[in-house]
Amino acid sequence: MPAEALQRKIKTTKDLREIVSNMKTLSSVSILQYEQANTVLREYRRNLRDAFHALAIHNHIPNLTTPPRTHPRYLFILIGSDNGMVGRFNRELTENVKDFIKTQNINLADTYFITVGKRLSVLAEQAKFAIVSGFAASNSVKSIISLAEQAIIRIDTAIRQNRISDVYVCYHQRRKNASVEMKTKKLLPIDVERLQQLRRKKWETNNIPMVPSKPTEMFAALLKESLTIELAKCLNSSLAAEHFTRMTNMQNAEKNIDENLEEMDLEYQQQRQEEITGELIDVISGANAIKDEN
Repeated sequence: MPAEALQRKIKTTKDLREIVSNMKTLSSVSILQYEQANTVLREYRRNLRDAFHALAIHNHIPNLTTPPRTHPRYLFILIGSDNGMVGRFNRELTENVKDFIKTQNINLADTYFITVGKRLSVLAEQAKFAIVSGFAASNSVKSIISLAEQAIIRIDTAIRQNRISDVYVCYHQRRKNASVEMKTKKLLPIDVERLQQLRRKKWETNNIPMVPSKPTEMFAALLKESLTIELAKCLNSSLAAEHFTRMTNMQNAEKNIDENLEEMDLEYQQQRQEEITGELIDVISGANAIKDEN
C-alpha cells in the first residue's frame, strides 16, 4: 500500500479509536447511574415493606390464598437491548429462557411474552414466542419508572385476557467478578406466606404508624407500587449489564485498534524510510552523473 494511502488509513483508524473510546466512557458513566438508581430503589423498597408491616400490625393484610391451578398459564417479561455492540447479550437471554421453560416443564403453548428491547423482540419473534406486547428499552435513568409503570399496566391486561397464573422477569445482572449473568425472578403470584409473617413481626419502636380509613385501597396501591419498583430494579440491572457488556467489547476493540495502529505506524515508517532512501540515492546518482559529465 502506498505511503499516502496508508497515512489516510491510519487517520481513519485513529478517528475510529476515538469513537470507541467515547462509547466506552459513556457506558462506564451509564453503569454508575443505573446502579446508583437501584441503590435508591432498594431504600424505597424498605419503606414499602414498613408500610406493609404497619398494615399487618393493624390486621389489615387480606387473607390472600393462591387458588389451585388446574391449567397454569405463564407470562415472561424479557428485558434486552435496543442497541448493538453487545455481542450475544440478547441471543443468550433468549436461549436461556428456552432452557428455563424446558427445565421447569412449562408448556410453551401456555406461555406469553412481553419484550423490552427492539433487538430482543426480533429474536423472540424468530423463536416463535407468543408476544403480547413490546417496549423499546429505556435510554435514560429518569424514564425507568415510567417504563415500569407502563409494563405493569400491560402485565395486568395480559393476566386478565390470558388468565395468567405466574409472571416471571428475565434479565441480565452484573456479577462481582466482572461478568454478567441471566436472572429469572418470579413477580407474581406474590409471596402470601411472607406477608402473613408480618402479622407476627414486632414493630421496632412504640410509635406504630396510623393506617388510613381505607386500608384495602392502600394495600392495593402498595402492592402495585411494590411490583413497579421490582420491575424497575430489573430494568436498571439489565441496562447496567448491557453497558458493562458494551464497555468490555469496546475495551477489546480499543486493544485491537491499538495493535493495528502500531503495525500500520511501523509499516508507514518503513515505507517513508525507503522513499527517503530512494530519493537520496536519486540525488546522489544525479550529482555523480553531472560530475562525470564535467
